[in-house]
Amino acid sequence: MRAFLALPFVALFGLAAWQEPTAATVELELVYLANEGFLVRAGEHSLVIDAFVTEPYGEYAAVPAALFADLLSAKPPFEDIDLALASHAHRDHFQAKPAADFLRARSATRFLSSPQVADELLSELGEHSAAGRIEALLPEARETLAAPAAAVHVELLRLPHTGGARTAEVQNLGHLIELGGVRLLHVGDADIQTEDLAGYALAKRALDVALVPYWWLGNAAGVARARELTGARHLVAVHVPPAEVAAVKAHLAALDPALLLFERSGEVQKLVLAR
Repeated sequence: MRAFLALPFVALFGLAAWQEPTAATVELELVYLANEGFLVRAGEHSLVIDAFVTEPYGEYAAVPAALFADLLSAKPPFEDIDLALASHAHRDHFQAKPAADFLRARSATRFLSSPQVADELLSELGEHSAAGRIEALLPEARETLAAPAAAVHVELLRLPHTGGARTAEVQNLGHLIELGGVRLLHVGDADIQTEDLAGYALAKRALDVALVPYWWLGNAAGVARARELTGARHLVAVHVPPAEVAAVKAHLAALDPALLLFERSGEVQKLVLAR
């Protein structure tokens, strides 16, 4: 009788030992600033990109004064920022004065961008020691360039700016970012119609998130192309003018409910990603 009663226990013990462990996950935190500007945090590391816009530009937003003050003073969630990035020099993505204010205030943070952006920032900083933390890199067309080794890994892409010949001189950078076990793509104002983006074969990079201009996602074909080009598990529509947020949100929801959109500066979304 004792042996008979022991059998179920042995069977259950064996089943528990056989079952696979719960899948590991990593959390990505995105804090929306303005236009294409975000705080990105995963694990112990964080960065900001296109964060230094404190004056509205045309129809596009600026980072609210109170939120930017928190960024300067390292109040949560802006503590311990490893790196600051800027995609290009247009004023809805980068303004030299707030960028200089940030580097003066945050002595441990490096700044990486194109020569066009770096030149503006160096001019604003003058002889300040923060100038020594600015790195200017520019890959050749259809090539990549890795930033110097650091806790946050960044690979730069050369992506033509939307607008064709009119904006051909703009040094628009794409960023392949890896931090805390998360892979993220930021494309600036890249033109989805060129073959440059396709040439990078990003779908092979196992991207978790791609931040893409909302005009890429104007119809079902655009959404499909964005997914095909990036291969990202999550697409985030960015650069939406404040006056159009409600209409764009409804339009994207009708196209694909999985598309993500931030509606206001300071909004936080956390994605739990299986590894």
